[in-house]
Amino acid sequence: MTFLDLIDVIVLTCVVTVLLTLFAQRIRRYLKDHFEQYLSPRYLKSRGVRRRAPASPSLRAPDESV
Repeated sequence: MTFLDLIDVIVLTCVVTVLLTLFAQRIRRYLKDHFEQYLSPRYLKSRGVRRRAPASPSLRAPDESV
């Protein structure tokens, strides 16, 4: 195998990998859109950043300094 043949194989592998990745993303998006119509609204809530609520002052121990 010559160097140019090796380069051809590497380029072909990269192109096939990119095409398969794009195809998989399209299939995943199609399936997500298709099945979202069957899910109840509670499963469609966004799962953004969840932050803890600040502790209320009444729950502090009496010996803690503020």
